[in-house]
Amino acid sequence: MILGDTHIWNFEDLPRDIFKEIEDSDWAIHVGDYVSIDVLDGLRKLKGDRFKGVYGNADPKYVIDIVPSREIFEISGKKIGITHPASGGPIENIKSKVLDIFKDKKVDIIAYGHSHEPEITYEGEILLINPGKGYLETQYFGPSTTIAILILNGDISYQIKEINC
Repeated sequence: MILGDTHIWNFEDLPRDIFKEIEDSDWAIHVGDYVSIDVLDGLRKLKGDRFKGVYGNADPKYVIDIVPSREIFEISGKKIGITHPASGGPIENIKSKVLDIFKDKKVDIIAYGHSHEPEITYEGEILLINPGKGYLETQYFGPSTTIAILILNGDISYQIKEINC
């Protein structure tokens, strides 16, 4: 499962449905903006070596010192690149920005955050996944709380899953 932009101070404040998805998934991938070391530590303790994460533009130095701004790894024969991107900035060109970060790296999948808007699309042969925002809020009429589910078992299947609690 892929999540990002959790923007919470305590791991225990992660929405229950996201916590259950993390527990039930083979891998947990976080695309930045934890905002606190407690969230990063909670994910690392829960998933161990089956956790991959990068920092985002809203992360403090103590998170930046632990995880990279981008990472490339392989799961089930698929090369996956993850980034926030750490530079932040306007969301209008986010796809071109993340594609540029991984140009010449021959990745199959790029997971990224920052916009809080969930989206799964292809750019040529590369699957782009933005899981959306990983926190619940009650006073804002923006995008829903979402994660992305990625299944790699020979084929690639995926979905955006809305989180309600």
